[in-house]
Amino acid sequence: MILFFLPAIAFAGGGPENVLLVVNANSDSSKMFANWYVDGRGIPSRNVVYLNSVPMRERVSLEQFTSSILKPAMEAIRVRNLAPTIDYVVYSSDFPTAVVITPHQQALFKLNEKIPKKFFKPEASISSLTYFALAVLHDSPNYMGFTSNNYYRQPARFILSSPFGGPRQVEFQNAIKVFENGSERQLQESIDVLLELLKKNPQQVALSYWLAKFHAKKGDFKSAANWLGRSIQLGWRFRQKTLSDPGFESALEDPLFRGFADRIPDDPFLFAPTRGFKRLYAFGPNGFPNSEPGQGNQHFLSTVLAVTRNLGTTEEEALRQLKSSMAADGSQPRGTFYFSDNGDVRTRTRKPNFAVSISALEAMGHKTKIVKGDLPNKADDVVGLTCGKHSFNFKTSGSKIVPGAICENLTSWGGVMTGRAHSGISELIRYGAAGSSGTVIEPYSLQVKFPHPMIHVHYARGCSLAEAFYQSIHGPFQTLIVGDALCQPWAFKPKFTVEGLSSGEKISGKRELKVDLSQSPVPVQLMDLFIDGKLLARARYKETIKFDSESMTDGFHELRVVLMARTPIETVGNVTIPFQVDNFGKQATLTTESADFRMPSRITFKAKSNFGSSIELFQNSRSLGKKDGRDVEFTVSASKLGRGPVKLNAVAISDKGNRVASTPLEFEVTGRISTVRVETEPKPKPKPKPPK
Repeated sequence: MILFFLPAIAFAGGGPENVLLVVNANSDSSKMFANWYVDGRGIPSRNVVYLNSVPMRERVSLEQFTSSILKPAMEAIRVRNLAPTIDYVVYSSDFPTAVVITPHQQALFKLNEKIPKKFFKPEASISSLTYFALAVLHDSPNYMGFTSNNYYRQPARFILSSPFGGPRQVEFQNAIKVFENGSERQLQESIDVLLELLKKNPQQVALSYWLAKFHAKKGDFKSAANWLGRSIQLGWRFRQKTLSDPGFESALEDPLFRGFADRIPDDPFLFAPTRGFKRLYAFGPNGFPNSEPGQGNQHFLSTVLAVTRNLGTTEEEALRQLKSSMAADGSQPRGTFYFSDNGDVRTRTRKPNFAVSISALEAMGHKTKIVKGDLPNKADDVVGLTCGKHSFNFKTSGSKIVPGAICENLTSWGGVMTGRAHSGISELIRYGAAGSSGTVIEPYSLQVKFPHPMIHVHYARGCSLAEAFYQSIHGPFQTLIVGDALCQPWAFKPKFTVEGLSSGEKISGKRELKVDLSQSPVPVQLMDLFIDGKLLARARYKETIKFDSESMTDGFHELRVVLMARTPIETVGNVTIPFQVDNFGKQATLTTESADFRMPSRITFKAKSNFGSSIELFQNSRSLGKKDGRDVEFTVSASKLGRGPVKLNAVAISDKGNRVASTPLEFEVTGRISTVRVETEPKPKPKPKPPK
């Protein structure tokens, strides 16, 4: 038992505890990538979901996707009580990449008969439909809009003008329109309206900022300073905008108000500020969270770890890339962000936005370069790339991608994995990109469907790869994202130790644990505590943790301490401590005498316990079999476990359902890593040549 309480606060930034990893249980490739990701990222066992009915095709119907993939994944979150913590739904390999959404397309056209239909072709990506899971499961077609993603960091002018939708937005606009010429009574009435809206939406920065303006207008500079301070806490980062705001002209002469104004970070008033993601945040139209029902959208960040069939990469290429990405966290890579300028319409679509991204990157101390042509030539320092070309061969450029880099190419069908003629995601992943994206059907040259060049800025500020992508695509429903969702090369994460409990220690009774932050590069504000992957407590950071093992079962357990940085990105750091509880003398063990862990050998395991009436064998959350008795054997095929690092444990179970877990048995299943792609889709027949 941990003596904390669980207030209504949320983490962002993202760590392994926030990931639901979805695995195709019938795919050797999917199990392999999952094993390496669980091991490399430290994904909790309860966060791994194995699905047995995944269609082995690149393109499936909406009904197949929802019934075989999305609904089982969402049900796992519910049944395992993971709703407070899951922000990412990450797919291993061998999942369909495109979903035919004809029913939702038709529903969209019925809602708006004048919509330009050619821009809304009836296919969407698996990652985007998962991002919009709540809308998809409610059969709402609104996710197909050009501006459906409220987490997108849109132009800053919308922050103060468009916090709500529908009648609430009208109410808000009516309140602020009296600011210039309203009477004293009207000003107070508007303040009252804004305060009521704030009660329902306490994280909405537009409300606190306008309250600061209204109080400054009335000459109440102390209240204006307090509301401006709250705006800063909620993410207001535009000092020059505030200093030049005519509504604050008189307030700036007040020392208290001026002191608050001078503490505002000084970002250019161009785009909404970069911020960490949390599924519990309901992002409003201006990109800031609202709490009122109907005034914000909730999402799941989603990527696919690898595509290793048809027009994807090989297993060897994808595994090399994944290991490189996992090792890139916090590496603070030095290099150059490249932007290609070749006159192609694919480049012209994004070229007008190069300047703002380049300016922000250079202000942070990063190198940038616009290169004439398709790709940088013989550059060995590519830490980010934005290009636009129908087809290209990265190898012939002679350039080298630095581990962790996001590399983007705007072209039609970049995410199509069968029969395409365009260079796609795989061409960049193959040569080392940590992540890339492409559309699964003809998108047309619409910037809203592709990552804005500001993706590199969000990433360089410390966001995860998935956060950077989804902050950069306003209408992502056709966009497939492939890569390590958690990769954070430029993140500064909390670094700490936990004293009072050693790895593998056998304990009983109560303990007092101390958290040492003396080596942390960033301050912290919140603390999450997990036992066996389950969130047990969430609170403001405390140096001391009171821990009572007597309320826990005997056997193996795992304590995770997660701290969140007090920064806009809200990065997280964690410490994981495996330990044994021995209050009542109950125990279980798992051993093997096998020395051959190669595919496709069969491995025998011995499980023993002095407790219970049966023993069940688990790989992560997946049961591999259950037998009656206290001394039993299990024989499992290495193919079922999958190649890569494997962790198994035995759980003794009593007739009343009480459980005692063994210390995990860890080993690596070896087998050939494929250097060729698997063809699961028939190649399109060539068109007959016209007669001469």
